[in-house]
Amino acid sequence: MSKWFLEFQGRVQGPFTNEALEMELRQRQDNEISKIMVWKRGLTDWMKATKWQPEITGDSTAISKNMLSEETNINYTQTAQHQKTNNAVEKTIADTLAESAFFRVQLNYVDQPLMTKPELLNYISKLTDISKLSIQNPKTKEWNEVFAYPDIVERLGLSRRKQPRVPILAQFNGHSNKHPSLGAKIVTISEGGMGFTEVFDLKIGDNVEGQIMSPQFFQPLNVKADVIYSGLDGYIGLKFTEINDEAKAVIIEYVKKFGKITQQGG
Repeated sequence: MSKWFLEFQGRVQGPFTNEALEMELRQRQDNEISKIMVWKRGLTDWMKATKWQPEITGDSTAISKNMLSEETNINYTQTAQHQKTNNAVEKTIADTLAESAFFRVQLNYVDQPLMTKPELLNYISKLTDISKLSIQNPKTKEWNEVFAYPDIVERLGLSRRKQPRVPILAQFNGHSNKHPSLGAKIVTISEGGMGFTEVFDLKIGDNVEGQIMSPQFFQPLNVKADVIYSGLDGYIGLKFTEINDEAKAVIIEYVKKFGKITQQGG
């Protein structure tokens, strides 16, 4: 089930189910709708609420026409097809993890011996820090963190991260080991890292250095980070490698504030 987040006048609320977001938008005034932004994992950016329509599910209902402008008449068939495509991508990843296949594995960017799936499961179960583990998809040859493989996560009962990662509207400006100048949209942030979007050439092992800028923060935050996840949906997960105490405190305060907003408005 999709988890949607809503941003209005610097305040982020969520997560909402498809139906809950529809109800929330119905309760808003017309002059507010045009200023509201919504986002979920998989989108390359926040989108205007006027361009949002509920995904097709068994009990979904259509949003009132008077709530959406004429330009937002998105075809439901296209929406359903998009969902099918996402499901197909997830199934492709799962299908690559055949019991008899051999997998390339890196720990802290160092190659490990080729492993069958049972050997891989046994290897992962003994690790104390799986954030440094990367597994190559045998079909796409993409390197991904272990959480890109749902069956491994389920079979080992893995927890994704220690710190909560929450949505944010922010911008990163700086450079990477590949580009002297790098600008990226930040859509998630936590005490330990951040999530980029629309930077498709960053891969696991790359690093960035620069500033995080957001209306949520009173000044730019200087950080260095390594790419630890590169998703098929264009989402890039990064782990902070250098961040001063002041910048970390600002992020922690935002995450706490978001949690309170979620409890009050979600």
